[in-house]
Amino acid sequence: MLYKFAVFICKNVLRLIYRVKVEGNNSIDQVKGCIVYANHTFYLDPVVMGSFIKRPLRFMAKAELFKTRPLGNLIKRLGAFPVRRGEADLGAVKTALRLLKNGEVLGMFPEGTRNKSGTFMGAEPGLSMIATKAKVPVIPVAILSTYRLFSPIRIIIGQPIYLEEYYDRKINMDQHKEISNSLMRRVMDMLEEAK
Repeated sequence: MLYKFAVFICKNVLRLIYRVKVEGNNSIDQVKGCIVYANHTFYLDPVVMGSFIKRPLRFMAKAELFKTRPLGNLIKRLGAFPVRRGEADLGAVKTALRLLKNGEVLGMFPEGTRNKSGTFMGAEPGLSMIATKAKVPVIPVAILSTYRLFSPIRIIIGQPIYLEEYYDRKINMDQHKEISNSLMRRVMDMLEEAK
């Protein structure tokens, strides 16, 4: 209930101050559990994704956000859960796997932080690790915007990517990082194609 209300408010406010356009395959509706992952250049990216992707997104968010009272309580009530960056946070991984098993949509920013440069900075291994363990598709999303007042925001939804060749294999962290980097490069390619 709160999520739908927040989406209604945010979507309408965003449409007042930006020209939002969603493009591409809305394949997120066609899969039960999946991971939607995107580039992250501005603090509004999760709000934009959550407002314009039709299914509710459960975001992994940096643990520090949950320490500030009003914001932490709000994002928790909207379905986000904390992840400790820079370490193997098994609790966050278990939460993500449980949500995916229940058919929910997990939202991730694989670079692990905002990337204001727009250049490829590498992805954390978590995207690959969670996707292959949960055996779910990943869906790349490119968010293209300067976030200047009344500027366009383009949300480009890519085709689902299935990592079936990795589902039942033992994969080390370096390999997970390589797979995650490859997936993130797909988003960078989508951004380049959109320019």
